[in-house]
Amino acid sequence: MTLLTKQFVKPNIATVDYPAPGDIIIDVRHPQETADSPLELNFNEVILIPFFDLDAQLSELDNMPTYLIYCDKGIMSRLQANIMRDRGFKNVGIMNRPKPG
Repeated sequence: MTLLTKQFVKPNIATVDYPAPGDIIIDVRHPQETADSPLELNFNEVILIPFFDLDAQLSELDNMPTYLIYCDKGIMSRLQANIMRDRGFKNVGIMNRPKPG
């Protein structure tokens, strides 16, 4: 049996239902998905960076703001949030699918 030490355990990435003012949303869905169902938020900037391009574009992002990663099911957003955290982004979370209403 292998025991995990604290150095290998990553803290959980926060998941939110609604972004705070100033949070920047990175929509990592495929371009066809974003075209078919755009993510529209009134008070937050939404950046469209498909999951397959995000790693290559991280150097262009400021690592100080809070970024919330969004995809429809949450699987790709969790993966991309972990990659961002591993690349030095400290303020990164996952945004759940907005509820209609």
